Amino acid sequence: MGILFVLISLGLLIFFCCRGVPIFFAALISGIFLLITAGLNPIEQMTTTYVNGLAGYFGQFFFIFVLGSLFGKLTDISGAADSIAQAIIDKLGDKFIIPSLMVAGAVLAYGGVSVFVCMFTLYPLMVSLFKRGDISRTLIPAVYFCGAGTFACMMPGSPQIQNLMPGQILGTPATAAFVPGMISAVFEAVLVFAFMIWYAKRSKEKGEHFEMTEKDRQTLALKEGRELPSVIIALIPMIILLVTLNIFKFTAELALFTGCISALIFYYKQIPWKDIWKHLNDGTKDGTGSLFNTSAVVGFGSLVQMTPAFDTLITAVTGIGGSPLIASGIAVTLLAGVCGSGSGGMGIVLPIIKEYFVPMGVNLEAMHRVCALASLGLDSLPHNGLVVSVLNVTENDHKHSYFPVFITTCVIPLVTLAFMIALFYAMGMA
Repeated sequence: MGILFVLISLGLLIFFCCRGVPIFFAALISGIFLLITAGLNPIEQMTTTYVNGLAGYFGQFFFIFVLGSLFGKLTDISGAADSIAQAIIDKLGDKFIIPSLMVAGAVLAYGGVSVFVCMFTLYPLMVSLFKRGDISRTLIPAVYFCGAGTFACMMPGSPQIQNLMPGQILGTPATAAFVPGMISAVFEAVLVFAFMIWYAKRSKEKGEHFEMTEKDRQTLALKEGRELPSVIIALIPMIILLVTLNIFKFTAELALFTGCISALIFYYKQIPWKDIWKHLNDGTKDGTGSLFNTSAVVGFGSLVQMTPAFDTLITAVTGIGGSPLIASGIAVTLLAGVCGSGSGGMGIVLPIIKEYFVPMGVNLEAMHRVCALASLGLDSLPHNGLVVSVLNVTENDHKHSYFPVFITTCVIPLVTLAFMIALFYAMGMA
């Protein structure tokens, strides 16, 4: 019966998220229900266990979230992200509109630009190119997610939170399981690109065309006449970030800090210094806001661990397929879906993995890579905050735009996860 109540509390969490309830309140209400049905004192547990879980995660990942957000903000306000995206698109040409936009998103994401900043960078370019190619604007969200929200975030060496978080908890490098990780990333990229190109072609065959909105016109007007840094200058801070993280083995926090300082130096001419403190403050707010939402879910996970049913669940999960690797992949995938957040799902599961699975002798680098990919499986279900935000920003809706997003960010990553785990078995790393 206890397990049933745990599952119901998880169901409540996802229900409230789908209904638009802020994640903190959703976690709070679901947590209180969980504690009452488990026979635990809700006041005592909420003020100790929940707060400690939330605060511990918030403190551990504070600088990663904030510095990552600041780096993205600097690439945005300087025009560096626009410069890189435009250079890629100009190089590939009008014949490859969909692939060029996806490549641009992947380069920016792997270079350390947050996926939300990528959206605002690529949106004007998408509008312009979709209009030129007469491609339905309902595909804008899917094309964006294909590049910035799939393989680029789980690739070895990526400075995105999905790749950094397992390293922070498991003590593995950002390049963990480099060869199988890269093979899996290429596998996923091929599937994503092939599906999106086919879907765009099918859309045209069905007679769907581009329809300019007033917001599109205003967005294009805002970008006109903006001075951008050269693509070489734009890339330098990103390269410095990747080199310090993956070659010099700086900690994630120090590598991100180095990237921010490099951005201030190399983007000096394009940064609007008059409003610099406002922009930095906005970047800090964005980072802490994302971190707090994830921490709220982690706090809920701490409550789950206090219930008598938790040990039973752990026994069941560790027995899945007889492999901690498979069990962890499934657990992260499911909880990322429940939370509507890959980092939230990992925040709950990774401490459990460290305590229960690591002593079993599992390959930590393989575990790192599996968790990074699994966090990008069901995290983008309809209730995901970024999915909702992107649909709103691009003036689209779930009915007309979500299906290709679901295939490329949920179905294909799950297929890739199965491929990756099989690869680890084949290479003797499972």
